[in-house]
Amino acid sequence: MKHAFLKAAIAACFACAAVTVSAANPFTDVSADDWAYQAVASLSDEGIIDGYPDGTFRGDKHVTRYEIAQIVARLMAKEDTLNASQKETLAKLSSQYANELKDLGVRIAELEKKRGATDLITELRVQSIDRYDNVFKGNVQKHNELSTRVRLNTITPVNDRVHLYGQIETILDMNGKESYDVNRIDPKDKSQTKLRTGYGDGDFHLNRLWTTYHFGPKQDTSKLPFGPSKNLIGIGQFPVKMGVTGYTYDGEVKGVFASFGDYLKGGRLTLAFGRATNINYAYTGPMMRGIPLKDSEAGKGLANAILEAGKNNPRIQYLKTQMAAGVQNAVTQYTHAHPDATPAQIAAFTKEATNAAMDQAIATLAQQNNMYVQNGYMYPMGADVEMDWGDDEDVPVAYASYIYKKPGQWEAHAYAMKACGPVGHICKAYGFAGSYNVTPMLRVQGEFVKNLKRLPLNNERPYSYNYGIHYGEANVLKAKSFSIGVDYVYSQAGTYFGGSSNDIVDQYMGHVYKDWHGMHKMPAYLADKMEALAQGTDSPDKKYGGAKFYLAKASFVPMRGLLVEANYGFNAKDMGGKKMDNMFMLKATAYIK
Repeated sequence: MKHAFLKAAIAACFACAAVTVSAANPFTDVSADDWAYQAVASLSDEGIIDGYPDGTFRGDKHVTRYEIAQIVARLMAKEDTLNASQKETLAKLSSQYANELKDLGVRIAELEKKRGATDLITELRVQSIDRYDNVFKGNVQKHNELSTRVRLNTITPVNDRVHLYGQIETILDMNGKESYDVNRIDPKDKSQTKLRTGYGDGDFHLNRLWTTYHFGPKQDTSKLPFGPSKNLIGIGQFPVKMGVTGYTYDGEVKGVFASFGDYLKGGRLTLAFGRATNINYAYTGPMMRGIPLKDSEAGKGLANAILEAGKNNPRIQYLKTQMAAGVQNAVTQYTHAHPDATPAQIAAFTKEATNAAMDQAIATLAQQNNMYVQNGYMYPMGADVEMDWGDDEDVPVAYASYIYKKPGQWEAHAYAMKACGPVGHICKAYGFAGSYNVTPMLRVQGEFVKNLKRLPLNNERPYSYNYGIHYGEANVLKAKSFSIGVDYVYSQAGTYFGGSSNDIVDQYMGHVYKDWHGMHKMPAYLADKMEALAQGTDSPDKKYGGAKFYLAKASFVPMRGLLVEANYGFNAKDMGGKKMDNMFMLKATAYIK
């Protein structure tokens, strides 16, 4: 936690541009005590009137009809922000000066204003967090990461019904340690040490890009900065958040969606189909693509790792003895059948026979535990999952959710997600979530997720849940607002695939070993299972992987546009009872429009 206050101060420096100050007197010939001062300053701040190049307003000068028409035109461009009385007055003015407005080409100007203007919201985030190569307290391996993330969010209204949304981001390391995201490991890199293409230090990449069409009765968007909130059809790469906390999934999906109802209040049904992009490949790779049994770029291979892990197990030693005897017998038969074989040929045959014996031994072990071996790979999720690395690295999913909200009172969620295609066997899940305001400031919340697919790893249909209590609400638009709270999270292996809304949650629930008997970035849920099988300590009641922990959270808005957050994970264990290290995260985010 050292340097925490320094890091927060650094983040605050980034937020200076987010502060909005009162408009100064724009005209030199209007005094502060003038009856028109407030009106003049307000109109100028809104960009409705400009004054003259010398900095004067010249309030005593008669204006022409064309000058009045220009003011009316500017008001028309801001019509969505006016109240009912102002709109009525504007309608009378636009009718009275219709000819002048036509001559000025106001209709074209208004079209450009309403349909071509792009709003830009910039996010500047500074974050400090420990990154773990091994999270278990018996052998902690970590380094501190201080990073800066910049996001450029754009909103472009094409017309009243069509909006285009985009997000470009980059991440920069600030203390010599490359920024790391467990959900952005390059799946093509067998060592799993590199980030996905375009996600390197300082590289801008397109994170989100989608467009929406608003159907049904037109919605008043004068107080909706992000466009219509109900009855939308969308296509592109869009955000998807499951539940109240987003611990289960909070990422992007490339595809299409349709939503019926209002996401701000009342009921809303959403249907989506596409490819989930924020997947923890280091964690899910073995589920979807299998683990190589032989030597590979990833390390020694699973067969050698299991033999190494079971070196003190008489069963494994007996197996190795039988393998060696079988290989020796095969080599003897080969040399008798090929008396002219060269030493190189005999060595090649010996290696081939050894690999075949190892494959058979591990295949037998896998089959005894409902796992699957094919073409030199073991698939821990069984024979139904076999997916090569290729162009479809993102996981195809179908998603549905229903949310009902009463703002400031309560909300309820019901959702379901199913993996599709060749990885459809690993996930068919449903969940419920809700929150309730006991008082305007005190809120309780809870979630439950169940995977209906029986996963051979622990021979169960896994589930997860979390619940918490929170006080206050940190609103980035309201200075001095705050929130504090604590959640308890219980997540079995097979209910987490990456894309959590919280970096601490990601590391607890998707923990991997940097090196396990020569295997790099080996998921703990699989490594511990294989270790137990090799050592002969496995039992039907023993669980592997997953995580259960507490997460304390605090947020504060010291000034409008700046959000400071602190998270602390503690009392963490996996499902087998192995203790994990406590984690602290501090971040500050400035929002600039």
